Parts: sequence; C-alpha cells; structure tokens
Amino acid sequence: MFARFIGIDWSGDRRRFAPGIQVAEARPGPAAPALLAGDGPGGRWSRRGVLALIERSCAQERCLIGLDFSFGFPHGLGAFDWDYAEACCAEDENFYGGRFFAQPRAEHADLVNGARHRGSRYSARALRQTELRAAAIKHATPQSVFNAVGAAQVGPASIAGMRMLRALRAGPLAERIAIWPFDPASPQRSVVVEIFPRLFPLLHGLKPAMREEANLNAALAAYGSEPVARAPRSEDEGDALIAAAALRALAGRAGSFDTPADMPPGEGWIFGVPIGAAG
Repeated sequence: MFARFIGIDWSGDRRRFAPGIQVAEARPGPAAPALLAGDGPGGRWSRRGVLALIERSCAQERCLIGLDFSFGFPHGLGAFDWDYAEACCAEDENFYGGRFFAQPRAEHADLVNGARHRGSRYSARALRQTELRAAAIKHATPQSVFNAVGAAQVGPASIAGMRMLRALRAGPLAERIAIWPFDPASPQRSVVVEIFPRLFPLLHGLKPAMREEANLNAALAAYGSEPVARAPRSEDEGDALIAAAALRALAGRAGSFDTPADMPPGEGWIFGVPIGAAG
C-alpha cells in the first residue's frame, strides 16, 4: 500500500525555476490533495528540486509518483533512449532538453520539429502505442515527443524528463524506486509512472480544464476526493491536483499496473490509459 501520492505537472522551460512545474500530494483517504512549494523563489520548482523531492519522499515512505512527460520514444524510428537524450543535452544544467531540437546533424534530426529546424521525416503521428490508444478517448490529444513547436509541444519537457529519470535510476534510491513499466511495480518499492493529467477527467466524460474550480472539483469527486478549498491559479496547478487524486484512486484498482502483451520495447505506458482502447 502506498503512503503518499504525488502528481507532478512538468515543464521544459529553460529557466531554472519554472512556473509550469507544479506538485501536489494526496494521502490515503478522501481528503483533497494539496500543492507543495518548491525549492525556488515564490515556491517555484526546478527540475533538480523535483528530483530531490522524489528521492527524499521515497527514502521516507512508499510513494506513487506521476510525472507529466513521455518516458520513451516511438519504437522503430531509431535507437533513442535516456542515454541518447542525455548525450545530446549534457552541456545544459537542470536537465534542460531544448538542445535536442537544435542539432541538424544529429541522428534524430530528420524526425524533429523545432523552432529552427524541421526534419524531413517529422510527423505529428509519430506516436507511441500508448499515445495512439489515448487518442481514441474523446477530446484527448496526445502529442509527439519529437515536436518542439507550438502551445501543445511536449518535446523539450519530455527530453528533460528522460534526463531526470536517467539521473534517478543512477541515484542513491535506485533500488527502492521502480520506474514503471520498465521496472515492475512491487509492494516493496515506490513507483514512478508517466501521466497525462488531461486524461483523468476525460475518462469520466468530464471537462478537462482544471483551472476552473467547478471542473476540478467534479473531477476530484469522480476519483473519490473531497473538493479543494480554493480555485487553482493556473491549469498547471489544477493538473497536479487532479493527478494526485487520480493516482490515489487508481493505485488500488485491479489492472492499473497492467500493460498490453504487445507493448513495444522501450516506449513505456501512460498510467490510466485503458490497455484495450483502440488507436
């Protein structure tokens, strides 16, 4: 049984302390999740600060932690993994991932859509199996990890996240933390999972705009949570709050940690995406 549920809305922001990173926690029971202040000015979070929080929390208690970025690349497009992402961006601090999209001679260059470079093989349909299945859910719009342009871009955040996961796996708590589904979830270890916060209300046919207090509280109720006392100040806050509540509700459901038998190697899976959804 998990003692703590932590939902993290991530960011690919170049700045050290990113307003788009928001962290919320929930404890067992129905109480509403609460936001946590970060390691920077005004309570903002750095990505290094998030890594420290994960390690500190898992050293104390068994946690289920959700992170809002792609844990892997689409299978079959190249030998790209966390080590590759790190090698592309190692010069940048705080796990910044933007350099990945500004390397026109790199092995992956023809696959990316960056501000200064669009590869000849870039496609918005370069999605993982889990993203294709998520796209079958009404109003869910997963994006390609290779996109770094526009409001819906997930690329820089995902590359930054892969760099952070690589550091987590090499860190002092590695034996106590499973990065699912690459590591099996077990009763002895904390578990880190990939999340898509917009998915959680959509699974119940609810509005996904979590900045609106009524929408957020409706989604929280769907996951057995009491309402928040005040409206979130941003969509990022709302996403972190619903993520924490959804993690708590889904953790004990049968099949939550199942994956399809044909899941491609290295891609990962979004926690909560039904394995039977058709893409």
